[in-house]
Amino acid sequence: MDTINIQQTPCLVTTPQGVSVSYNNKFLYSKYAPQRAIKQIIDSINPLPGTIFLCISPVLPYGLKELSLKLPENCLLLGCENNKDLYNFIQDHIDDYKSIDNFTMLSPDELYNLPPLLAGPETKFTNGYNFPGAGKFRRVIPVDFSAGAQLNTQFYNQLSKACINAIKTFWSNRVTLSKFGRLYSKNFFKNLSIITKTTPITNYIGKISKPIIVCGAGESLDSGINDFKANRDFFFILCADTALQPLLKHKIVPDGVFIEEAQSVISKAFIGAIKHNIHIFAGLSSLPVISHNVDKSNISFFTTLYANTSFIQNMEAQNILPAVNKPFGSVGLTTVHYALQFRISTDIPVYVYGLDFSYSAGRTHTQQAMAHTLRLCATNKIIPVSNYSSAWNKNTTPVQSKDNRTFYTTPTMQNYADLFNGIFYNETNLFDAADCGLKLDIPAAKPKPLSIEHNLSASTETFTNNYKEKVTAYLKNEKEQLTKLKDILTGKIKLPAEELEVEITKLAKPREYLYLHFPDGNQFTYSQSFLNRIRTEIEGFLKLL
Repeated sequence: MDTINIQQTPCLVTTPQGVSVSYNNKFLYSKYAPQRAIKQIIDSINPLPGTIFLCISPVLPYGLKELSLKLPENCLLLGCENNKDLYNFIQDHIDDYKSIDNFTMLSPDELYNLPPLLAGPETKFTNGYNFPGAGKFRRVIPVDFSAGAQLNTQFYNQLSKACINAIKTFWSNRVTLSKFGRLYSKNFFKNLSIITKTTPITNYIGKISKPIIVCGAGESLDSGINDFKANRDFFFILCADTALQPLLKHKIVPDGVFIEEAQSVISKAFIGAIKHNIHIFAGLSSLPVISHNVDKSNISFFTTLYANTSFIQNMEAQNILPAVNKPFGSVGLTTVHYALQFRISTDIPVYVYGLDFSYSAGRTHTQQAMAHTLRLCATNKIIPVSNYSSAWNKNTTPVQSKDNRTFYTTPTMQNYADLFNGIFYNETNLFDAADCGLKLDIPAAKPKPLSIEHNLSASTETFTNNYKEKVTAYLKNEKEQLTKLKDILTGKIKLPAEELEVEITKLAKPREYLYLHFPDGNQFTYSQSFLNRIRTEIEGFLKLL
């Protein structure tokens, strides 16, 4: 009995050329030369700066020392072991790992939270390691350090893919913020300044008892409109901004339209729409001109977390922000997210049209959508109505549509589809009503009126005086702090040298809107160049507050 127990739990085994490990009657390292295989792998690695190595199942510290000695700047070794027996075995021998530079061992529980952590700000692991934040790292490379990796192959593959995507997404977002970060932040404060005159979005959350239809601007909306046009009054219809015009052309006035776009180009989607008194659900960082041209009571704001920042977290902690959602990247996904929240219960079905995440040759959107209308306006003898270049450029991939036609998708749209499936696949009574486009991981069904009386709708409550006072006080305080920071940076306020850095850091670091759009603005840096640029940005935000 003792022999069997030793073989089925991790234990050290002496071999002719070193120590190996036996687990479940199998060797996790060679029983002849335990270190040879992993050292050959390490010898073949030429690490680049800013690399995170996922050290998969490092049951013994073999190869870790050799890899750590090869690391250039800003590199990190993360020990990953999801098997509890092997993890406990490593913990029993953890002293053998303490001499390895840049190495930290993660617990099985930490592994599940690793991808978002790698894309997040500075934080601490449970073992006390101070993770410096995603901005220090540019790539993730998994390395199998023992045969223990084969015990959880699927988990480690998914973990590696998720970590790689997290870092890629972080830098993709950094590129977006470098280009649009200033615009997002300015829109954010412009819209916040009028939020107390608008209608709280909470008036709609948990209030809608009609079946909800969500309309995107994909090709499937063309035929989909006929599914619910005759029974329009039995449904609560929400649409993405670019789907507004196609609905209006068919004399269907939606109950609400969602907008997140920060650039003025989206204003074309709202031409002629104001007279219909459609309720607008707008992200705080969306184009302010839309909210300034309609009755403020006909607007409800929500908050898309366009960046992981202290100033947004501070506002959230003070209950200043309206409903908060993660950045989906697609206004269609945002619309679905809130449609699910608007219904009074999960018994209320939500039907989705126009979120095709693909298109057929010659088309990119439903008819009468902004892109389609602009294409018609540009058509001449040289430029045809059909936009075939969008289907056959180097970034597109042919896919099979739900109606067995050949459609085309791009990496970005495929990512949106994957995100949709990952978020909504398990939602109750969420249905794909579209006839074409990529197949979604939700049931297919056409919209049907419910055989119950619709006696609930959005309420008409306004913001409380307490909320209005909190917003006013926040904006006033921000203006005072920015003015103080400006006076320090310009020398109007004199401080001793030992206090200067502390005070500037205290004022500037938590106000990322001043610098998150800098190419190096993923974190605050106390340098003259960085502070000079912050000084320039202060003026623009003082005018908004």
